[in-house]
Amino acid sequence: MSGRRPSRRRPTACRLVRARARLPEHTPQRGTAFVETLLAMPIVLLLGLGALQWALLFHARTALEYALLEGARAGSVAQARPDAIEAGLARGLMPFWFGVDATRPWLVAVGASGVQLRQGLAAGWVAWRQLAPTVESFGDWGEPARDAAGYPVPGLVEIPNDSLQWSALRQPAGGVAGLRGDEPIGARSQQTLNDANLLKLELRYGVPMTVPLIGRMAVWVMRIVDGCAAPSARRLGAVDLGTPTPAAAPRAWACAMYLAPDASGTPVPRWPVRASATIRMQSPARRSAMTPVRTQSAVQGPSLPPPLATSAQSTSHLQSAPEAQSTPESPSNSGVPSTGAPASSDAASLVAGHPDEPSTPPPASSHPGAIAATPASDGSRLRSSSGWLSLGGERTFSVPGACLDAG
Repeated sequence: MSGRRPSRRRPTACRLVRARARLPEHTPQRGTAFVETLLAMPIVLLLGLGALQWALLFHARTALEYALLEGARAGSVAQARPDAIEAGLARGLMPFWFGVDATRPWLVAVGASGVQLRQGLAAGWVAWRQLAPTVESFGDWGEPARDAAGYPVPGLVEIPNDSLQWSALRQPAGGVAGLRGDEPIGARSQQTLNDANLLKLELRYGVPMTVPLIGRMAVWVMRIVDGCAAPSARRLGAVDLGTPTPAAAPRAWACAMYLAPDASGTPVPRWPVRASATIRMQSPARRSAMTPVRTQSAVQGPSLPPPLATSAQSTSHLQSAPEAQSTPESPSNSGVPSTGAPASSDAASLVAGHPDEPSTPPPASSHPGAIAATPASDGSRLRSSSGWLSLGGERTFSVPGACLDAG
């Protein structure tokens, strides 16, 4: 103890344990991180590609909603004409298709967008339809169309858009089904005049699935789910993707878009996107080839098309209006305002003395649900003998009786 220094050497057993701990070449866990990375990378890659593809889809949907709103705005100021709506669609889709190019003139870009829109409509990856107003809307509220000078346009029927604050005084030609506030509801269309002045459009678009691998996989799954292809199994390397199950309510309209071709005729995997827009008409809506019947419109429930009404039937409807007011079942006794139109046996005599009105009614449309609208049965008050409201641009419309008596 006196002068002897203590030994610093540890026990032999401790040295052996520590030495074995410093020998990584003998551990069985070598390379596990690399194997885990190999297993996780495909999953992470698929999730990343899927997130990218869905982000592109949401971007496309936003662009389509804007384009459809442009089409609806163009149609609202142009009598809901299909060519005006498609011109608005082309303008709205131009930034989505071509981006912002300062070197390209705006008119050239819009023209190229119109060409691509027509190609898409022909190939089937672009489709639009009008949901409202319907044929029944024109049957209830249609009047003879007029040009900018106020003269009737033969063969065209339009829904009046002016003086809607007096819409409660107009009567639907197809009869009254009830009241919404003080506005009568048309029996055929189930719409008031303000409802009939809403333009609703739907756009269906096949968005190209441009992200590798995930795009084709998603289209393969959805084609089977929507009943567009027979169920089949698929493998991704060693991974069995299984067999998708068809949906109970498949979207039949989407089948034409999943593999719609591009301009060169090559099938392109696409994802169908559907958007809708509703806007109030800023001009009288005119009936066109795109006007649907209620059974074709998602806005309305199923119904049968109304029968064709001739001009004689329209005249008899006008003649029987005062008599119907005295019956208990008359709509006027249930709170519906009366039109105040006098009865007459000759529709032409109702507009006699007014050179801007035709002596014969315009021809009715060939559609089975058409209404032969005439100046005598347009659902508005008649012009007075003094010629009030007979100048160009002015339309006959329901006004307070005091205004009529003032002439």
